[in-house]
Amino acid sequence: MASGTVSQTSPASATIVSPYTLSTTTTMAFGLITRPNNANANTVTLDANDTVTLSGAGGGAIVGSGGSTARFTLTGAPTTYSTSQAITMTPTGLGAVSAATTVATTGTYGAVPAAGAQELRIGGSFSISSATPALAYTGTLTLTVNYN
Repeated sequence: MASGTVSQTSPASATIVSPYTLSTTTTMAFGLITRPNNANANTVTLDANDTVTLSGAGGGAIVGSGGSTARFTLTGAPTTYSTSQAITMTPTGLGAVSAATTVATTGTYGAVPAAGAQELRIGGSFSISSATPALAYTGTLTLTVNYN
């Protein structure tokens, strides 16, 4: 039986990129809303274009035009990503509080463009009734970006 060794080489590579950053540029605000004055409920919705709407048979109203969508800037090397978002509001009293789907206003959602920066916007919604306490509600919107 013969003995010996054999070897082979294979190319190797590494790419180093800057860390990805996510910064808040505008905070979310639903504005001033009056609760329904009847037995029906309303849903308050803030869309990605800063528009607050009221739906449902409740007698609530939007007072003024104080809505602003949460805006974030994601920066880093071009890559693909996904997001998850959650919102909490206190004190309790608002129903069905939820964050809307993330919308990209520059490039395509899910892909950081070649320029390396992308604006992401998030709206949300909640429901109110005549029993909703008339209070100032505050909360936290959390955006998580999972990049590949």
